[in-house]
Amino acid sequence: MVRGVREYRDEIRSQSDRRREEERADSRREDQRREEMLRSQEESDRQRREDERRQDALRIVMNDDAIEITPEERKLINNPEMKMMDDGSIVRRARTRGSAFASQFRLDKLLPKAKKTVRKKARKELDRLQAEAFREANKLLRTKAGKLRKGVTQSDVAKRAQKILKRLRK
Repeated sequence: MVRGVREYRDEIRSQSDRRREEERADSRREDQRREEMLRSQEESDRQRREDERRQDALRIVMNDDAIEITPEERKLINNPEMKMMDDGSIVRRARTRGSAFASQFRLDKLLPKAKKTVRKKARKELDRLQAEAFREANKLLRTKAGKLRKGVTQSDVAKRAQKILKRLRK
């Protein structure tokens, strides 16, 4: 009788543990949803403030009769490459492909200039013969499916290729 009660209590505990884990997972999901909603709300608020700022600037220009825009000024206003500084001077904005920070770490700027080496005719010929030797060695030591034959390693293929190369060079 005691044994049955103990098993019953263990079963109740395991069910309550399972429920707690499920509740934790649900609360995590709810927290994630809440955070996503807050992020989207902040983004929409930021966008709304930006739109209001643009509208206010446009409203000031439109409603102030003292402001007259010449065709040259209109071209400057609508040109995305031109910006006005705080002192009122107009400057052309420099367009860069990447950030200035990232460009300082480009390898071509960090590494010294390497001299281009000229390959000699004998080296080209040797490379062609080596390629031919490896093709032949692979043909001999591999199966039709392309796997190495039983007991053969890649080292064996290279050794066989060296022997074939010696024969080809004569």
